Amino acid sequence: METESVSVLEFTLYKHSEASFLRALDEAGVAHSRTVIFSTTPQATGVKEVISAVSDAMPWNAIAKVIVAWIEARNNREVMITTDDGKIFHAKGYSAAEVKEFLPQSYSVMVIDTKPDEES
Repeated sequence: METESVSVLEFTLYKHSEASFLRALDEAGVAHSRTVIFSTTPQATGVKEVISAVSDAMPWNAIAKVIVAWIEARNNREVMITTDDGKIFHAKGYSAAEVKEFLPQSYSVMVIDTKPDEES
């Protein structure tokens, strides 16, 4: 019997990024779901959102395009991708094709927008 693996990409949305980034995922048709984490120790604030799919069906290209377009829309936005081997890439300045190469090797994506939409 052939087994298929599932890819899971975890996003942590900080500051004012939640509404705009999730809207961008929705507009691109990328399904995502909220994750709730309980801890007995202090944790960094941030909303956890997860995208998961059978590895062959993971929408890497769509996710990469959303990341790049979202960053380019306002200069106070940043996306940091942490790979399985601990390397951190700041997505600002990378093309969607380059971001797409990092995503399958990543386990965490931090999404930050330092200003609310009204302050653009």
